[in-house]
Order: sequence, then structure tokens, then C-alpha cells
Amino acid sequence: MSYRGLAVVLVATLTTQIVYADGLYYGGGVAFYQSESKGAPDSTLTSSDEYAAIGLTAGYRVDRPGMFFGAEADLDIAGSNDFTERGYECPNLVPSPYYCEHDATLRLRGVIGVPVGPLEGFASLGFAVMEGEAGSTPTSTDRGVNRGYTVGLGLQTEFGNGQVRLEMVYDELNHAVVNPGPGDPSFESISAKLSYLFN
Repeated sequence: MSYRGLAVVLVATLTTQIVYADGLYYGGGVAFYQSESKGAPDSTLTSSDEYAAIGLTAGYRVDRPGMFFGAEADLDIAGSNDFTERGYECPNLVPSPYYCEHDATLRLRGVIGVPVGPLEGFASLGFAVMEGEAGSTPTSTDRGVNRGYTVGLGLQTEFGNGQVRLEMVYDELNHAVVNPGPGDPSFESISAKLSYLFN
């Protein structure tokens, strides 16, 4: 290998170490959700909606040879959404105490990743809670909170002074912490999230 080639490899390595350094990172982005809810885990009536959210992420990264790992707090604040079931939009008619609106989801998760060519691939696993409005009567809603688990897969790469990250996240939050009225709603979502992170 020529000296020029060695110089290019050295510069690339140093740049990668600077951008992907140990320590705190934070940033934000946008997420696009496809969510559904049932009045109870075994209910046959399902409400659903597709909508956008604003995302905030903060974490701590530790680098090791050939891999990295870390811990993150990840918050999505949902935009305008009104779940529907068979064309009925909440809260005009709520035949089952499913979720009518998703307000926010908070995730606490571990992250582990490896180089994938010029990118980094990563997986996440953790605990999540969501808050929203669910049917309490056929014509009204009440606040509900559900908890469960979250998993994700993604890719990230250096860009400017930070990283661009694209990930797919699945949340299964079927345990009600705060029941809306007499209901026991479930909540599941798949989201695509694009973020920019500073290190």
C-alpha cells in the first residue's frame, strides 16, 4: 500500500474515532407511525391511524474494538392523530375502549452496534411507556398509559458534526398502567425514525 493510501486510511480512522467517540450524544428528528389499538388484548375491534411525530434522543456511547454499545432515552411526541375503527373516528363513536389518540412514547433502551461497511448497524431493546386518550364511554375519552417493550434496527453514518440515523422501531405496549375508564386497551406501533445526533 502506498503512503498516500496509508494517509487516507489514517485520516478516515481518525475521523471515525472523533465522530463516534465515547460519551454523551443527543439530537432530534421525525418519526412516522402506523399504530393500532384494541379495547382489550383479545378484542376483535381495532382502531388505527398513520401519523407523524417529533423525536428527541439522548444517550451515552461506549466504543470497543469492532463494536459499540450504549444506553438511550428516546421520546416521541405525536402530532395530530385520530384513530378510526371501521370508518368511525373517535370520539364520535367508540364501540370499544381502544385508544383514540396517541400523545407520546418514552423509551429507555440498550443499544449495540457494529460497523457495516462505511455505516454502523445497530439494534435496540428496552422498556417503553405511551400516553394517549382512549374510549371511556361510547362518546367520550379519558387519559390512558400503557407499558411494554420496544425493539429496533437501524443504520447511522457520520454527517457534518454528528450522525444521521435511520431506524425502524416496534413497540408492543399492552399492559395498562392507567386504565381509561373501564377499559384495558392494547397499543402497538411500527415507526420509521430519521434523526440527527450530536456527539
